[in-house]
Amino acid sequence: MPAASKLNGLQKTAILLITLGADISGSILKSYFHNDDIEKITQQIAMMDSVPRDVQEEVLMEFSEMLQAREFLMIGGMDYAKEMLRKALGDQKAKSILEKVQLTIKNKPFSALRKTDPRHLVTFIRDEHPQVIALILNYLSPDQAALILSALNPEQQSDIARRVALTDRVSPEMIREVEGILERKLSVLEHSEQTTGGVKALVDVLNRVDRSTEKTILEELEITDPALTEEVRKLLFVFEDIVKLPDSSIQRVLREVDPKDLAKAMRGTNEDVQERIFKNMSKRASDMLRDEIRYMGPIRLRDVEDSQQKIVQIIRRLDEAGEIVIARGGEDAVIS
Repeated sequence: MPAASKLNGLQKTAILLITLGADISGSILKSYFHNDDIEKITQQIAMMDSVPRDVQEEVLMEFSEMLQAREFLMIGGMDYAKEMLRKALGDQKAKSILEKVQLTIKNKPFSALRKTDPRHLVTFIRDEHPQVIALILNYLSPDQAALILSALNPEQQSDIARRVALTDRVSPEMIREVEGILERKLSVLEHSEQTTGGVKALVDVLNRVDRSTEKTILEELEITDPALTEEVRKLLFVFEDIVKLPDSSIQRVLREVDPKDLAKAMRGTNEDVQERIFKNMSKRASDMLRDEIRYMGPIRLRDVEDSQQKIVQIIRRLDEAGEIVIARGGEDAVIS
């Protein structure tokens, strides 16, 4: 038999199970391996008449080191594991072991889900098809699977438990497809959880409500938390802030604005804003807009605010698309 370094993962697994004995090996196979893997491993065991003691010891040592590396990874992540293994085994050995551990984690189906808190996982998968849930549970640790199954609705539990028991073979293609879909959904979920809330979230909301609602909220907030209100105002973009945009950005915005909305919006603003907008229009367009404003007649304040808010939303959309830049509180002004 070749040295342990020349053996593949399947052969090393077979040697490890031979060394551990029938009782322990049987329990490990039942708890941690899928039927296809059990079949391959038992074939390897059957092909091994005898295993030299030095090979057994080397395989056991490698298994012990990889188990230790996994524990370090779970406790403190990659940097922690690398540092602890380096101290114990040296740089080269630590690097080699971590590469092997990362490879086994990456290759095992649903590795991303196994890192997720089971309490979050329940919410994430409870609406999936029962067969998909059963497939996932088969690849999680027994502890994780038990927590998830216990937290599911009673009417789901028996159906999924039955499917877990009856699931025998699943094609690798099916596993990869389900895993890919779930990991993409999980990625979106994690991102949304990381970016929810805060002052920026409030500003995003206020920039989308009508002006009267915005004013009411800020006035009430000013009473209870003046410091927070000031922070919000620094980030909040209102129609009059259009004067803070460079000329090129104002011109880009005006190409998107309905002339009727622009005329209504300018009826409720100051002379500085009006002149800045006229400056960024052709003479013919500015003359037409002046006439529109002059002969418009009486208009409700609510209609003015609605038109201003439509323009603010256009400005925000262009800013988010990177076509213009809004200079906010604490940032350097943009020079045209």
